Amino acid sequence: MSNQAAFLKEKNAQITVEERPIPKPGANELLIKNAAFATNPVDWKMQSSGNWIESYPTILGSDVAGTVEEAGSGVSHFKKGDRVAGFADVLASKNYDNGAFQQYTVLKDCAATRLPGSISFEEGSILPMAVATAGVGIFLALDIPRPPAKSQGGFLVWGASSSVGSAAVQIAASLGYTVYGVCSPRHSAYVKELGAHDTFDYNDSLVDKKIVQSLKAANEQIVIAYDAIVEHGSAQICVEVLEAFGGGKLCLTLPYPKDARQTERVEISSFYAARVVLEQDFGRWLFNEWLERSLADKTFIPSPAIEKVDGGIQAVQKALDMHKKGLSGKKLVITL
Repeated sequence: MSNQAAFLKEKNAQITVEERPIPKPGANELLIKNAAFATNPVDWKMQSSGNWIESYPTILGSDVAGTVEEAGSGVSHFKKGDRVAGFADVLASKNYDNGAFQQYTVLKDCAATRLPGSISFEEGSILPMAVATAGVGIFLALDIPRPPAKSQGGFLVWGASSSVGSAAVQIAASLGYTVYGVCSPRHSAYVKELGAHDTFDYNDSLVDKKIVQSLKAANEQIVIAYDAIVEHGSAQICVEVLEAFGGGKLCLTLPYPKDARQTERVEISSFYAARVVLEQDFGRWLFNEWLERSLADKTFIPSPAIEKVDGGIQAVQKALDMHKKGLSGKKLVITL
């Protein structure tokens, strides 16, 4: 058997496809024969900047779905032949056996979930990075109690139509929060279908004032904000919204901008999605238990919309170029 892989040979180089050996899973690991993988905006940014990459060559990619080819020692939750999706932790491990952009990927068993028959491999492939990022932010960075505990109050999600933002909307709504999404108006109806009570236009220069006015008129308030984008002043706007209600907690998928105004009334945290593999007990709960159960009972659905990029492994560079040009409300998937 062969293993074609999409290599990044050096900073800002074009992706090249080459054969490499099929990796072997270690203890508490799974070897996955990939059926589909998804790309993320961070992939082209790393290709261009070299950020988070310690050595070359490397194989990027965090989102895979396929079939368990082999289970390493200590694995009890999965067996050969299981249909799974998983978070490929190449950025944490620095081992390109763990990169998604190849035909076979090694996953940590704590970051994989079985897929029900109702979910295709393409749909499964858009789950892992989004769930890891939203889950770590909500349950670890914000320290929100896990279900079945219920929460109350307003929960603002900036970038609510993105893959991470749409996952945060679904998780927050399932926890009992009244969710408010900030997104493009063309995605408003979809974000509401995912569980948001109302949405606001991120292009509106008065969006912060309109959020505050709308909630105060309804005698409600924002207590928590989750910024899935952290661009164009979004973190600062989230701070201002929270301050209008006396303060609260803000979770960011990137560090708080150095040039943004500091505040004492808002507790700000940022985090690393790879905590799902670094804190394995949490990862097993999130992926092996919560996500698996939520997919089976359809209380969590893959989101956002999928756009397929034809060409298999050879199409990785095309997908990264598409991200660089800009995407909104969709996730790119390559089927193998």
